[in-house]
Amino acid sequence: MKFPNDSSSLNPYDELPYCDYPIEWTAPERLALASLLHGGPRLPLDRYTVLELGCANGANLLPMAWYRQRGEFTGLDASARQISLANESREKLGVTNLQFVHGDFRTAAQQLEGPFDIIMAHGVFSWVTDEVRDAMLNMCSSLLAPNGLLYLNYNTHPGWTVRGMVRDFLMQQTADADSLKERAELCREVSARVIAPLKSDEHAYTTLMANEFRLVVNNQPAYIAHEYLSPENNAYWRSEFFEILQQFGFAFIADADFNCISNRITTEMARLLVREKLTGPAAGDSADLLCYRQMQSPILTHAPFSAKPCDLDEFSDLFMASSLKMVAGEKGGLTTFRQPSGQEIDTSDEPVCQALIKLEKSWPRGRRISSLFADVAAAREDIEYLLHHNMIELRCIEPGDFEASPEPLNALERSLRNIATSPWHTTSGTSEEV
Repeated sequence: MKFPNDSSSLNPYDELPYCDYPIEWTAPERLALASLLHGGPRLPLDRYTVLELGCANGANLLPMAWYRQRGEFTGLDASARQISLANESREKLGVTNLQFVHGDFRTAAQQLEGPFDIIMAHGVFSWVTDEVRDAMLNMCSSLLAPNGLLYLNYNTHPGWTVRGMVRDFLMQQTADADSLKERAELCREVSARVIAPLKSDEHAYTTLMANEFRLVVNNQPAYIAHEYLSPENNAYWRSEFFEILQQFGFAFIADADFNCISNRITTEMARLLVREKLTGPAAGDSADLLCYRQMQSPILTHAPFSAKPCDLDEFSDLFMASSLKMVAGEKGGLTTFRQPSGQEIDTSDEPVCQALIKLEKSWPRGRRISSLFADVAAAREDIEYLLHHNMIELRCIEPGDFEASPEPLNALERSLRNIATSPWHTTSGTSEEV
């Protein structure tokens, strides 16, 4: 096998295509929001251009382009078969603001017309050689607009280290298989045999390994092939990742999934880092270690970068949405709200209570913050608390700004991968991959 962007031999993604899925926080307005809230460049959402590197079958870009006629989208992938599948879907939907390009990261810059307001690469950075990685970063540096946003997802130490051990074991155990698909199927068989004698209550290490092997058993051959059998599988410490990006002239803005549980450092954890003097340049490494993170999804821009805080007018102009439902009226000065997931929150703040009640009636649509609060400045801290604990959503724009009906897109998605993508780039249905 060769790495994903080696066009000199059979590409493993041609041999066994990977079934991609939409990545919620790569939606242009989601990246724009994260940048705005963390003082980054203000991304224009009236007209913008997007490039996805490693676009695979187009599952991430197709719904973006379908709903967002104000954007121009380009996908690049080294697999001719994946690009062919992507073009088939694009043609079935009749999408005109999207193109797919077959090319190698080392030579593709001349095939692309920049600059791009957004460049994104999910599941690519850690899966290519250092040579290809550096070529990709050089391309990003030359094609990203002056105030553009670069989204790069990568595998982190130490969480990916455990998965890397499972990968090494499975590569050894399946080396004699004739094809990539047979090898992936054999991975499932071997993993099932490994799990059988393990008792989850014996030791924390045993539980950890059993969970990793169970992940293999429960997934499909295409996922296993490219997650565990790829010749390149590189994890990075957070400090190491940013050191590399600095060499190519990029500065960190925020994590795209900053308000997700998997990325959140709890108050207790933050206090521990300070108490044990684990802050400073390696604070991110310490947090990754203690939180057992496996992936990170930073947003970057050209350096030098000086943060410009989100002012009150910008904040007031955002939309707020919430799926919280009031489940208990005022008791002891508190009102209880519950998410569909079951997570609850209590609040005694009357403006917040009234806003959440109004938003319950509007869901899934949101309402402008300025229309919900008479005094946005007084409510801002509470709103930001709810956002950072993933209890509400903030949005730059709302449908009405999205022009297309979901049904043609969703019908195609259901036939291909049993999911449906909403205008907000969230998915419903089931997917095999994790």
